[in-house]
Amino acid sequence: MTVYQMPLRELQSLGELKQVEARLREICRGDDQWTPLFSSTVTGGGKRLRPALVILCGSFLPAPKSELIDVATAVELIHAASLVHDDVIDHASSRRGRPTVSAQWGEHQAVLYGDFLFARSFSLLTKHGHSGILGNMTRAISLMCEGEIEQFARRYDCSITEADYMSYIHKKTAFFLSACCLAGAEVCGLPHVQRKLLAAFGLQLGYAFQITDDLLDYCGSADQTGKPVLHDLAEGYLTLPVIKLLEQPQYRVRVQDIITQQDFGAENLAYIQNALEVSGILVDIRRKARATVARAKQNVGKLPSKPQRVILSRLADYITQRSR
Repeated sequence: MTVYQMPLRELQSLGELKQVEARLREICRGDDQWTPLFSSTVTGGGKRLRPALVILCGSFLPAPKSELIDVATAVELIHAASLVHDDVIDHASSRRGRPTVSAQWGEHQAVLYGDFLFARSFSLLTKHGHSGILGNMTRAISLMCEGEIEQFARRYDCSITEADYMSYIHKKTAFFLSACCLAGAEVCGLPHVQRKLLAAFGLQLGYAFQITDDLLDYCGSADQTGKPVLHDLAEGYLTLPVIKLLEQPQYRVRVQDIITQQDFGAENLAYIQNALEVSGILVDIRRKARATVARAKQNVGKLPSKPQRVILSRLADYITQRSR
C-alpha cells in the first residue's frame, strides 16, 4: 500500500506517529504510584487524528523532527485530558472498551488526572518557544469549555437553532482541529497564505467530523459507537438531526413533548428514529457533511502538490465515511 492509498486506520504505521505513541507512553505518567495506573486512558488507542494533522501539515517543508513530535504529542494530550473530564461530566463507565478513570478510580482522581495531562501538554508546547501555537491551543481549550458549558446549560431546550448548533461545534471541535493544522504549519515554517489554507481546511474538517459524530448517535450502532443509540438525546443534548426534526410541522409537537417531558422510552425513541428516516433529514445531514468536506478539500487542494496533500484529502473523505 503506497502512502497515497493510506486510509486513517493505517496512519499509525507512519514513523512519526509511532514516535508520538512512544512519547505518549513516556509523558502521560508521573513518578508517583497513581498516574501510571491511569495512563491506559491515553495509550489505549484512538484515531490519533489530531497528532496526524500536526504531522501531515508540518511536513510540507522540512521541520525539526523533535519539535513536530512534541507538538503532535501535546495535542493528543489535550484531547485525552478533555475526554477524561468529559467522562466525569457524562458519568461514563467505559471508553474504547476500557473502564474510564472516573469509573475505576473515582471522579476526584479523574479530574486531577485530566489537569495533569493538560499540564504535561503545556510543558511540551512551551519547550520550543512557539508562542503562537501555545496561544492557539489555550484558546482551543477555552472554547471547548465554553461550548460544553453552553450546551449543558441548554439541555432539553427545543428553541436551539442550527446556528446555535454550529456555534457549539465550532467551539467544541472545529477550532481545535484548525489549531492542530496551524500548529504543524508553524513548526515547518509555511508561508502565511498556506497556513491560512490549512487552518481553513482544519476548521471545515472539524465541522464535518462533529456533524458526522452527531449523526452516528441516531443511525450508528452501540457496538460501533460505544454508546447506546440516541444517547445524546436522552441526556438532553439537541444536535442537528433533532433540531431539523423540530423544524418540521408534522413532527414538532410530539418531538417537543418527548424532549421537554424527558420521556425517552423505547416507543418514543423509535418514533424519533423513524421520523428522521422518513423525513429524509438524515440523508440531508449526510449531504451537508459531504459538502463541508468538499470545502475542506478545496482549501487543501491549493497547497503544493505533495503526498501530504493527498493524505489530507483522503482523511477528509474518511471523516464522513466512518462508522465510529
